[in-house]
Amino acid sequence: MMQKTTTGLEKNAWQARDRVLPKILAESPLLWLGLALLVGVHYALILWGPFGISGDEAQYWLWSRHLAWGYYTKSPLIAGILALSTLLAGNSLLAVRLFAPIFALALAGVAYLFAREVHGEPAPARLAALWMACIPVYFLGGLVMTTDVPMLLLWLLALWAFWRAIVCEQRWAWLLAGTAVGLGLQAKYNLGVLPAAVLVTLLGHGSGRRQLRTPWPWLGVVVALLILAPNLRWNSQHGWATVLATWGNVTGGQGGWSSWWSFLGGQIGVLGVLPFFLLAVLLWRERRSWPAGRSAVLVWISLITWVFYALKSLSGQVDANWPIAAYLGLIIWAAGPLSRAPWRQWALASLAVCTLLIATVLALPQLHALGVPLPSKWYVPFKQTRGWRELAAAAQDRLERAQPAFVVTNFYQYSATLAFYLPTHPFVYYQSFSSEPSKCSIHGNQYLLWPGYEGRLGENALLVLDGENAAIPSSWIRQFRRCGRPENFSATSAGVTWHRVTLLLCRDFLGPQSRSGPGSGGRFH
Repeated sequence: MMQKTTTGLEKNAWQARDRVLPKILAESPLLWLGLALLVGVHYALILWGPFGISGDEAQYWLWSRHLAWGYYTKSPLIAGILALSTLLAGNSLLAVRLFAPIFALALAGVAYLFAREVHGEPAPARLAALWMACIPVYFLGGLVMTTDVPMLLLWLLALWAFWRAIVCEQRWAWLLAGTAVGLGLQAKYNLGVLPAAVLVTLLGHGSGRRQLRTPWPWLGVVVALLILAPNLRWNSQHGWATVLATWGNVTGGQGGWSSWWSFLGGQIGVLGVLPFFLLAVLLWRERRSWPAGRSAVLVWISLITWVFYALKSLSGQVDANWPIAAYLGLIIWAAGPLSRAPWRQWALASLAVCTLLIATVLALPQLHALGVPLPSKWYVPFKQTRGWRELAAAAQDRLERAQPAFVVTNFYQYSATLAFYLPTHPFVYYQSFSSEPSKCSIHGNQYLLWPGYEGRLGENALLVLDGENAAIPSSWIRQFRRCGRPENFSATSAGVTWHRVTLLLCRDFLGPQSRSGPGSGGRFH
């Protein structure tokens, strides 16, 4: 399985270093034209499409205004990327997503080069690039800027380096793999599953164990740790916040078979029905050939990653996006057999179905605007990106009547999106009023590491609570001279209600109150 082999770079004149780029462009001009047009589609959808900023994107944008080597739930790379994009394009939706289409293009381009080297011909490379561009979850990566977007690219680059190190026995590739892993961990800790899967793969084969007895894999580990070191130092100074939050995701949640079936359904949804089952059937039908091929390492690493998340779902919840990198190696491998008969027609059909699915989902708001009756649950994919402007407008209307004032919410996504959409981009505070875990505070968030509003004495405040008719905490009321009546507000656009909140405007902040007493308690007015 891991016998030394010459790479495509060594085997083919196609890959002479001084002619690689011209040859790539010349052998697949329609592919590159199509990918360039797709980048244009991504930017058009960002500028004029139905997606506003998501709660997580707003959170990362807020991080970019407070740069650090780590954050409560994530690594710092996403904040650095957004700091650069907002420096170039301001505090706008385009700025937040400025690099997303570029990352999507890079993912497809690297998949092309990787598959071209593995299979030695352009047809599998074209198919790999097209799958990376058209599979729903990877297409979405060109529209939103989340931690998964850079992590996927770095995972694929690391996987390519691991393949060169293991299959081609190129020692320097271990250092490249370590570099990609270190940067990937700075994007998202989930990438740590990749080197773990590589280790299991190597331990399972004699040639792999021999490689582990050389210094090169461990030098790669050193490189990765050196790159990650600033984040580890930040964690050591902040109670290992990111490490513990990530470990909470690994060990938390309720599992069981219902969770497993939910996990499986989520994977079918994000990958697409036809690509998912096509990969599964192909693995079974080609089970005698792939363990002995040049792609065997890719398949083993991908399967080990997928099985890890499948087993995790039996002990706790697994979000649908967590395992999406597991399919990258499978796609590179599958591009070989899928580019040949009898699989070629199925591969083309999967691309067509994915394209139709994406077009249908994107057309839902337009269909609704035309009066086409659609089930309300069809709008669920848009909920995280809609209604924030309307909520910010309602908050601004109340703030204009009560300056100087600050805003507090009990949901970190409300805090981040309000900070983004309010005209002056103020810092919007977060406070959990419950000791019970909820969607508003499961493992904590970055606001726990930032200063609170204790110093805003004498100012007015707008409280935004998730849900209609939310119970107003008495601890909040006691902090103010007086408070108005709670108001229910529904953030609605295009006839769809996206968010329901309770708003409460209070005046004259007295500071934190340990208990109520004569003259110290606020009241509704």
